[in-house]
Amino acid sequence: MAKYPYTVLPGEITPVYKPLIPVLLNCKKTHKITPPINALVDSGADVCFCAKNIGLWLGIQFKKKRPYTFTTANKTPFQAMKEEVILYTAGTRLTCPFFFTDTLPKETPVILGQQGFFENFRITFDVRSKIIEIL
Repeated sequence: MAKYPYTVLPGEITPVYKPLIPVLLNCKKTHKITPPINALVDSGADVCFCAKNIGLWLGIQFKKKRPYTFTTANKTPFQAMKEEVILYTAGTRLTCPFFFTDTLPKETPVILGQQGFFENFRITFDVRSKIIEIL
C-alpha cells in the first residue's frame, strides 16, 4: 500500500488539487530510466499516455511505429504511438503499454489510465483528506 498527498496547484479562483504520484519509466530496449516524474492518476483515461519527448529521451524509435488516434474529453482528436515500458510506482514494477504523443500539457507529461495502471491496483481518491491510496 502507498499513500500520496494530492498536489496543490494555483487556480483562478481557489487552489486546485491534483492526484499526482511519482513514477519512473524504463525502456526495456535501451535500459534507460527516467528520474522521478509526477504522473496524473486519471480514471477517465482509457490508456496510459506519456509525452513523446520523454520517449525520445528513453531512446524509443518512433519512426516505424503505427500511430493510433485518440479523442480528448473535448472531442479533439490526437495521435500517439505505442511502446511497452516498465513503470515503477507505489513500490511496484509493471510492464505497461504507453501511448506517446506531442499533445500532453507540460504540467502532466505522464497520464496513468485504465489499461496498464488501474487494472493492476485498487485506487482510492480521498479528496476530503487530500490523499490518494494505491493498493
